[in-house]
Order: sequence, then C-alpha cells, then structure tokens
Amino acid sequence: MKELTPLMRQYWEMKSLHMDKVLLFRMGDFYEMFFDDAVTAAPILGIALTSRNKKSADETPMCGVPHHSIAGQINKLLARGLKVAMCDQIEDPKLAKGIVKRAVTRILTPGMVLDPETLETSRSHYLAAFEDGVFAGLDVTTGESFFFDQLSPEEASRLIGLLPIAEWVIRPGSPSERLKPEGAVLSTCEQLAEENDPLLNAQNKTALRLLLCYVRGLAGETSKLVIKPFERRTLKGRMSLSTTTLRHLEIFQTYKGDLNGSFYQAIDRTQTSIGARLLRQWISFPLLDADEVRERHDKVAHWTQNPAPLQKIREVLRGMGDLERRLSKVGQPSANARDLQSIRDSARAGLGALELAKINEPWFSKMHQVCDEIDRTLIDDPPLQIRQGYLIRQGYMPELDELISLSTDSNALLEKLEAREREASGIPSLKVRYNQVFGYYIEITNTHKDKVPTHYLRKQTLANAERYATDELVELEKKVLSAQSRRNDLEYEIFERLRKQVLSLAPDLLKLAAMAAELDVITALSWLALERKLTRPHFVNQSRLKLNGSRHLVVEQNVKEFVANDIEMHPGGCLLLTGPNMAGKSTIMRQVALIALMAQMGSFVPASHATLPLFDQIFTRIGASDQLSEGLSTFMVEMTETAEILKKMTPQSLVIFDEIGRGTSTFDGMSLAQAILEHLLEKQKALTLFATHYHELTRLEGKYPQLMNAHMTVTDRGGEIRFLHTLTKGPALKSYGIQVAKLAGLPLEVTKRASEVLKGIETKKDDSQLSLFQVPAESETIEPKNQELDSKLQELAAVIRDFPLQGKTPLEAMNQIAKWQDMISSTSSGSSH
Repeated sequence: MKELTPLMRQYWEMKSLHMDKVLLFRMGDFYEMFFDDAVTAAPILGIALTSRNKKSADETPMCGVPHHSIAGQINKLLARGLKVAMCDQIEDPKLAKGIVKRAVTRILTPGMVLDPETLETSRSHYLAAFEDGVFAGLDVTTGESFFFDQLSPEEASRLIGLLPIAEWVIRPGSPSERLKPEGAVLSTCEQLAEENDPLLNAQNKTALRLLLCYVRGLAGETSKLVIKPFERRTLKGRMSLSTTTLRHLEIFQTYKGDLNGSFYQAIDRTQTSIGARLLRQWISFPLLDADEVRERHDKVAHWTQNPAPLQKIREVLRGMGDLERRLSKVGQPSANARDLQSIRDSARAGLGALELAKINEPWFSKMHQVCDEIDRTLIDDPPLQIRQGYLIRQGYMPELDELISLSTDSNALLEKLEAREREASGIPSLKVRYNQVFGYYIEITNTHKDKVPTHYLRKQTLANAERYATDELVELEKKVLSAQSRRNDLEYEIFERLRKQVLSLAPDLLKLAAMAAELDVITALSWLALERKLTRPHFVNQSRLKLNGSRHLVVEQNVKEFVANDIEMHPGGCLLLTGPNMAGKSTIMRQVALIALMAQMGSFVPASHATLPLFDQIFTRIGASDQLSEGLSTFMVEMTETAEILKKMTPQSLVIFDEIGRGTSTFDGMSLAQAILEHLLEKQKALTLFATHYHELTRLEGKYPQLMNAHMTVTDRGGEIRFLHTLTKGPALKSYGIQVAKLAGLPLEVTKRASEVLKGIETKKDDSQLSLFQVPAESETIEPKNQELDSKLQELAAVIRDFPLQGKTPLEAMNQIAKWQDMISSTSSGSSH
C-alpha cells in the first residue's frame, strides 16, 4: 500500500475517531470531504465529486464547500439524518512549521445544528428522551428544557407525536428505542450528567441527565450558559389532542403537507419567531381550567379595547428578531460581533414592547446596561471575522487607540519623521523607506554624505547612497510591525470579554424572551380578533353548545363570501348531517372543532355569540387515507381510528364523524354507522357531529330525542343545483350525487346512464350486497337458504366480533383474515354437497 502523505495521515487521525460522521476537513478557504464522506455528501449538497490524485492509481474521491457558506450545507446533511464533525485549523498557516495543526472543534447532529437561524423559525427543534415514565425535551437552539413525569406509555406516545423532535436519545439497549418518532435520528449516550447539576432543578431523573450529558459531550460546557433549568410540565389541565385530530383538522399543515392553508397559518399574527413558537404550544395544548382560559381572554380583551397602543407594541415587536436563537448562537465558537449587536437590538425591542405594555421588572436595568455596553464597544458595521481587528470603537481603550493609530496611520507617522529629519539634517533629498530584508531605513545620497548626523547608524552601502537607522526609527518599526498583530489580539480579547458578559446575563435574557413571546401571542390574538371580527366565548358547566353566526376561520379567508351558521346542541346531543358532497357538511363540523380549540387556547372565536363547555378531548374521524405501507387499508384505518375514539371518549369530549362506514359495502357500512351512532347516543353521550350519506339513519331521530337531523340547503332548478351552505333542521331529501358528478365534469353519457340505473334501483330494491354481517330489521326476516350454513356463519361472525384487533399487529390481523376466508370457502363448498 502506498504511504500516506502527511496531510492524509493527519486526516485519518481525525476521521478514525469519527467514523460515524461526515468529516469536514478545513483546508484554506474550503471544507473538504474525502473518500466515502465525499461520495455520500456530493449528491446531497448538489456539488461535483472530483478526485485528489487524478493522475495516480489510487484516486481519492473528494468534494469541497467554501467556508463562508458552510452553515446551509451542513443543515442539508443534518436534514438527511447524517452527523457531522468539523475539523478546523487551530493555528495560523503563516506561522505553521510543516502541516497546519487541526482539531475537531464541533460535532453536529440533527438536534445540534450549526446555525439556528437556518431552521424554520416557527418550529422548535427538540432533542428528546424517555426513561422510567419521564419524557424530557431540550432545544439547544432556544435554551428551552422541560419534562413530563409519571406518563403512561400511551401518554408518552401521544406527547411524542405532538412535538417536533429532531433527535431521539437513548441509553444502549433501552426499550424506549421503539418509541423513536418518525423522521427523528436515533442517538445513544452511555453516561449521565451529575445528579447535582443545577440545570436539573433538583430533579434526579434519568431522561434529564441523559440529555444534559449528551449535549455537553457534543457542545462542551459553554452550552450550559444558554440552557434554562428543566421545567416540570403536565398534561393535566390540558385538552387532549391526538396527532390524528391535528391532521384531520389541518392544524399545522394541510393534507398536502403545506403550511399555507393550515389553521396555524390562518390565525398566526405574531411578530416574532419566539411568539410564533409559543403560539404553536398554545394550539397543541389548549387549557382545561376555566380560570386560566378566562385570564388569557381578559388579556386579549384588554388590547382589543386599546387598538392604538396595540398597534404600537406590534410595531416595536416586529424589530425584535429571534432573541432565543441569537443567544444560542452567541454561545457557540462561531459567534461574531454582529451576533452581539443582534442580541442588543432584540433585547431593546423586547424591553420597549414590554414597557409600552406597562410591564417593568427591576432587572430590566441590567438589560439596558449591557445593550449600552455593546454600543460603546463595537463599531456600527463590524466584520464577520473576529480575529483580524476592526471590531472595537476608537476611544474605548487608550492602549487600543495607540495600536489602531500605529496600524492605520503608519505612513503618516513615517512622513512626519521624514520631514523632521530633513529639517534637522538640512538634507532635502533624505527619504524614509522600507523593504522586507532591512525593514525601515533612512536613505541619503553620497552628495550629502558629509551632512549625516553622528547618531545615524549605517545599515547598508549602495553605489550612490547610504542607508541608515536611528533609535527612533527602530522603535517605530517595532511598534508599526507588531501593532496590527497586537491590535488583533487585543480586540479579540475585548470581544470575548463582552461576549462572556452577555452570556452571564443569559438567564435574564431568556426570561425577557419568554415575557416578550407571551406579549406577542396575546397581542397577535387581539389583532386577529379585530381583523376577523371575533367574539369572546363564554363557558358553561353543562355540555351545552350554542354558536350564533359561526364561521370557519380558514375557509372564510380563502373565499369571496362565507355563509355563517347558527349551531345549537344540548347535553349529550348529536347533530346528524345529511346531504350531498360539497354542500358544506365537513366545513360545519370542522368549524365547531376549531372554535372549541380556539376558545380553550385563549383566543376569541369566529362567531357573533359563542357559548360552549370546556372539552377534555376533541376526536375526529374525517376522510380516509390508505396506510398500505403499514399493511392497513382504507377501511382498516377507518375502523382502527373509530375504535380508538369509542375507547377513549368521555361525556366531556367533542366527537366528529364524517361519513363513517364508506370504506366497505353499502349494507355493511350502513350497519356499522348505525351501530356506532347508537353506541354514541346510548353509552358515552358526548356532544357529537355525525355526517353520513346513509339517509336511513335519519329515522333514529324518533328513537333518540337527543339526536337532531340537519342538512345543508341545496336548491334544484331543472336539474341544476346550487349550494347555499346554510344549515337547516331536518334530513336532506336527496343526495344529489349525480348532479354533483355533473358539476365535477363527468361525461354526459355517464351521468345519463347513472340516472337510468338509479331509477331502476329505486323501483326495485337491490339485494346483491347482502353481507355476512347484515342483521334484518325487527319488521323483516330473511329466510336462510341453508340452516346449517347459516349457523356456521353466525358462529364465525361471533368469532370475528370478539377478535382483539387492537392487540394485534397489521400482519397478524391480515393472517387471521386469510384463515377466516379459508373457513368461509370450506364452509360454503361443504354445504353445496
């Protein structure tokens, strides 16, 4: 094997310690990647893969990225689940003897990014762990750290689904590995932080200690300066929202995965990134305590009644930026002077907004002082580099002023010395010059040799002149040549001192950020209330709901004219909605759920009047989406989600079912829909909105007084229909399916044929879909063709009914279904003989 060059030997010394990471190897102005790292990274970064030794037999694959644009490129690698080690030059190449010294200065993972400002501003970026019933989360980009304890596996799973987790940290062999969120990178950490670590807040819990140890192992001790002590949080007193509900209601993204068109995007009027992230938390964890909700409503109401100061506060907040993530950046080795100025600007905007809101704290004065110190220390537009001077204002320190004068005014000083020496010696052609061999010197032609002062020291003899030095010139040379180097060192020292001063105030700065974030969310909700004409909701102890002039806040912002509707439901009530697609059934149901969520997160709601209970949970079964990769069909997804709802709902829940049972045959679907609806009305008695195309279900209104039929109004003139989107009592008279198909653009011959088929069905009941599970109504009986066959099928139906579906994996369920199919086939063939 060919002997490695000294550079490649140094590379492999570093790479051997980080084989599981992409090693970025600093060479001059580039970070280079070699071998498998280059092959992996090049297509991800969209850069050319080349070779280091193109003419040799063992070409080395390589690719490179300019150092000034490295942050964005690193984030691309992290987004693919890769880990990165940054190997930097740790000495000045000009002073290096041989190969420049290098060392790994940063290790980056999906949860430990290089530049937090490259992340999505409105989303947190959590490292998380779950051990012994404790869930811990830590966002190193904002300093947020928290934990939930005494969680059941089910609660932990729901919590994990709600939070944006980038990296899942476990101990080797931990069973919590199976809880790793989809899309998160799995990392292991063998050690734990010390029990007495102040950031643990006296909580000796494995999950907390695991995260702290992991973060410090990657980011070093400076990371603790910008992390808040762990805060205990609880799911008690919070409405329960599942990831399924968030998806069905398109809370944070649409079904297509877009932010635009989501509920969050429709209500977000925050002016800061910290406020946007807090708004996400309020949406994800609505309140259950009436007093807490009223407190938020009181604050929103205050600013809606004071629009002038509200507008001024929002203008000030707009200049705040992301104080949390900027502070995190200041804690990193890559921090520069502009980062400190960003902290100053953010802090001043936050302080200004809070003071306008009549909020003052004694420690605000420390914030003003550090902002003034940053002003006094740094020039207005400092460079990005912090080791090359030109950062600090003149007048800050006399010693530095002298070095600045020497380094920037050396030519003027030499000209003054030259003029003085000419006048003192009487030699008009005397010159002060410089070269790299002899340094500074005084040159006098041979014509004036006899006038040379006696204190001049000869340095060099030329054919037509002599070169001299003086003590003053030698001293000036020392000062000038070393001034820039000493200036750079002193300015860096001053910068580091200022950076540490800012970091020492990190707890107060993070507290300031939290206060400004809450003010931002409250004023954003107030602005939304004024902009969209929202009203303050009122809460009642009974499960009674009354919404006058209610609207869907997302839809109304995307249509020219939205039709508001009145909705009233009594305790245990169910609104059974029938009618055609596109009439607005789904919109009505979603808007009720969104109004409930808005009310309990502390917002005003889109209605002219709103009275509603405090819901403990919102359940939804809307639409159908195959999960074939998990072995689940559309109907299986529908039934699994329905089973989950029936299992977990309480009388204090809000339940929404949209067209349940449509994923199977007509009679099976109708039977299931009726059975589910009866269970809701008889057992749980939660407020329920139930949309269906099975018009036979509307007859249940006579049996259950709490059930109310309603439909969305449609006009039909000569076969041309128009949707009025008005909610009206009573069942729909027709489904208008064929008319809707015409509107959708189906060929005329198809819709004509459909009309003919429909007439045939209406005149003669089609019993071709009688299924295994069909149960005759009390008034009718079906004579079995074969009593023995009927008995066996009933036994099989009982087995299927009692099958523990929730305890089985998709593969186990599919295997069992295959066995049942075999049993049915053998039973049918046996009965035919």
